[in-house]
Amino acid sequence: MTVEPRLDIIGAALADVSRTRILCEMMDGRAYTNKELASAAEISAQTASVHLKQLQAAGLTSSIRSGRCVYHRIASEDVASVLEALASLSPTDHLYRAKNRYLPEANTMRARSCYNHIAGRLGVLITNRLIALGVLRIQGEVVEIGAMGEAFFSKLEIDVPNLSISLKPPLKLCLDWTERRQHISGPLATALMEKTLKMNWLERRTGSRALLITELGYEVFEHDFGIARELIDGTDYP
Repeated sequence: MTVEPRLDIIGAALADVSRTRILCEMMDGRAYTNKELASAAEISAQTASVHLKQLQAAGLTSSIRSGRCVYHRIASEDVASVLEALASLSPTDHLYRAKNRYLPEANTMRARSCYNHIAGRLGVLITNRLIALGVLRIQGEVVEIGAMGEAFFSKLEIDVPNLSISLKPPLKLCLDWTERRQHISGPLATALMEKTLKMNWLERRTGSRALLITELGYEVFEHDFGIARELIDGTDYP
């Protein structure tokens, strides 16, 4: 009897472009119907059902019934983190065209949801800036709340002590697959994204993981975070 992990099951579940498209659609943390996922993957609803059964059998997705509809989503935050890490190993040649900020593809690179936190250029810039301000500190591979952390998040009405009593660490590092740099994840990063959506600094896009940065959002990110609009929209940064 073998005791090695069954990576072959995970590999088989990922070894189909339609299934990976379905997973990418779910990576914004929301739940979708079979028809919605079929449309995103450009396949029939019947074919999507077959793929969803394989993804769920591999432990990558879960489903829940609400009324007459069944909704599918990424199984857990841990699964989402692994998928983001795998994405960072994938080839990036196809991203070259998206570096032109006037093309639609650039929206996903600029700002997007990574399950339940902010990713893309904006997510990396926020992380770097919070470290520079002393709000966060990095100790090797561990990210912690710095000396200025509670005061900074208090201004945003995010209660750090309450987050700290969670069984999960309030912050983790997540390698951004388009930027190839770290952004923050975990309960505190989730609370931050929820705040940006609630305050209309960011808006979700229909049928995309991309997050729209509103004019108010650009103002807040520059005034409160010290991140200039040119850095968010540009093609390179320090």
